[in-house]
Amino acid sequence: MHQLILAAGFLGLSEFQWTTLLKLALASICGGLIGIERKMKGRPAGLRTFSLVCVGAALAMITNEYIFMNFAHGTGDATRMAAQVISGIGFLGAGTIMVTSHNHIKGLTTAATLWVTAAIGIAIGAGFYFGGIISVLAVFTSSTLYWMIDRRIMANSRFMNLYVETVTEECMLVLVDYFDNNGIRILNVTRKDENKWYKSDTCAVIELDFGKRRVHKPVLEDIRKMDRIRYLEEI
Repeated sequence: MHQLILAAGFLGLSEFQWTTLLKLALASICGGLIGIERKMKGRPAGLRTFSLVCVGAALAMITNEYIFMNFAHGTGDATRMAAQVISGIGFLGAGTIMVTSHNHIKGLTTAATLWVTAAIGIAIGAGFYFGGIISVLAVFTSSTLYWMIDRRIMANSRFMNLYVETVTEECMLVLVDYFDNNGIRILNVTRKDENKWYKSDTCAVIELDFGKRRVHKPVLEDIRKMDRIRYLEEI
């Protein structure tokens, strides 16, 4: 690192200017890597969003350092801007959280990852490169590993939520009979009128309780085999 800073002197850059370039480039790369993982899963915030968040957080810390050393002369609170970044990133995270037409909440993980990305940017901006890079690896590992575990747990859980569209009301009653005959308890049924394939369809979000852990796939396959099921999705 020291050799690179010395080499930058030949380009006419000061040590602070070179360090600034290094921090912002590293922040852009780290944020972008996390963004790629989110984009591959089809989430609303992707590579550019995460890269910008991380660069912005790093820039806030660099600016804070510049003010602290050149105007405050080493006095005051050197972490004030970092605190503002951590609290202020909430508005961006909130924008990724949404409730779908099926009463399903999406975007919580993306919002949390944005918040972590801002913290990574602060670490890099403060010169804590090891912490920033290790955090990127931790985000990648935990996001992928826990996503796989979560899918496995949800596919074999006691409870299941379904969004169903049927051609007729009678088909919905047949579905209710199927649950009753297989010992599946209906916890709640919410009628849905928006985003239907056809206006005449009967649509509902159904919350089910199997009574114990059970594999969901066979139940879904049985329902799809029923006549006049227009659309079925586990949510």
